Amino acid sequence: MRRTLLALLVALGVAVATVATAPAHAEPIGTLACPSIPAYRDPAVTLVVYRVARAHNANDKVMLSAFEAGWVESHMNNLPCGDKSSLGVFQQRWDYGWGTPEQIMDPVYASTQYVTRAIVCDRNNPGYSAGQVAQCVQRSGFPDRYDQVAAVARAQLGEAARTHAIAGGSATDATGDDRDDIVTFTQNSLADVYVGASTGSSFTGTSVKWNDFFSIGGETASTGDVNGDGRDDVVTFAHSNTGDVYVALSNGTSFGGGLKWHDWFAPGSEIGAVGDVNGDGRADIVAFTHNPAGDVYVALSTGTSFGPGLKWHEYFSPFGEFPALGDVNGDGAEDIITFTQGPAAASDVIVALSTGGSFGAAQKWHDLFAVGAEQPRVGDINGDGRDDIVTFTCNADADVYAAVSTGTGFAGTTVKWNDFFCLAGEFPYLGDANGDGMDDIIVFTKGATNDVHVGLSTGTGFLGATKWHDYFGLNGETTL
Repeated sequence: MRRTLLALLVALGVAVATVATAPAHAEPIGTLACPSIPAYRDPAVTLVVYRVARAHNANDKVMLSAFEAGWVESHMNNLPCGDKSSLGVFQQRWDYGWGTPEQIMDPVYASTQYVTRAIVCDRNNPGYSAGQVAQCVQRSGFPDRYDQVAAVARAQLGEAARTHAIAGGSATDATGDDRDDIVTFTQNSLADVYVGASTGSSFTGTSVKWNDFFSIGGETASTGDVNGDGRDDVVTFAHSNTGDVYVALSNGTSFGGGLKWHDWFAPGSEIGAVGDVNGDGRADIVAFTHNPAGDVYVALSTGTSFGPGLKWHEYFSPFGEFPALGDVNGDGAEDIITFTQGPAAASDVIVALSTGGSFGAAQKWHDLFAVGAEQPRVGDINGDGRDDIVTFTCNADADVYAAVSTGTGFAGTTVKWNDFFCLAGEFPYLGDANGDGMDDIIVFTKGATNDVHVGLSTGTGFLGATKWHDYFGLNGETTL
């Protein structure tokens, strides 16, 4: 699956034919004004901007300024045209020192140029608003435009952050004792990884570092037993233009050094996931292109690397849907699941079962679940060997609903398993925290408290929240 840079640019919505034939000197491309600017953002571009900002540890103000600038300049599209020599997402000018036209038309490069300058401007002018930071970088003739679009920019920033954080569920038993632990990736310049091991009634340790450089900002961090030794390892998808995938193996008390297990997988804005899709006891990697094509690629684990990326499905979970992995029919091989997440009339759950060498036809397994902005997760909550679906409203109601797998569908509509768990801004997860074979609900409160609460599964409901850790998973960290 060594998809070329041309294919990546197509996925990012770039007019690649124009770029490929353009000379790298005066008036190369886009010297005429764009005939029109798209009314809507390109989701792939917004995700790239977000990941680049994360990779540079940008604060909330700088992050928002990038989305304000991108919306004002291009409606968050990678335009091959613009005013005078302006190009790309931020309408940067090749004749004003922003780079070559080809560089500017690379959203990763363009975003890096914007973010690094915005960070310096914010550091030198701490009282600036996000819009003023944008103006500081862009030097527009219309300086007030950026703050005027703050609401739109904030909504798109939230969408990109949500897409980046997609995690339907991955195993976190790093110690190999059959109890799921908690893991957090700082994803800043330090790139530390911490683990809180489960005792069955709490998560132990504060600041227990298991790796001191793994999964920098902008990458997708995940977990899974990739070598089949019974301990879950950490995996990171670098995305960008490299498409590298790194693994750090667990020895039960720490993660080893990061090793490259694949050199081209889930590039750009694709969604990476980890799960055992062929049932051999080793977790593999899966990439959802998450675009109109909706392709799904798999690279199987050999125990020491991931094999070639092969297409296992050609239309599943396009952008706007929430993809996940889980063994929903109990055959030992994880399947692909997508939550369409529309309004109540269109919030379906679709499954494509694994055959061990591909994913079969998509089938609707539920027609009303995980509505709108709810946060769905996948796990075996009743201990029957089949993964079920759970959704967290994560609002003032803080309800948790579940639908259990029958092997051919998910049973139950609006079946509430807990009536107060996961408030707005918190991050929910599933894991068998006490080792009884049933996945429990876990929430990282983030915010000012950074607590971790658990609601144990009884097989038919989740018990009330109990604090299992009082300082884990800070704001901005990726928690599993």
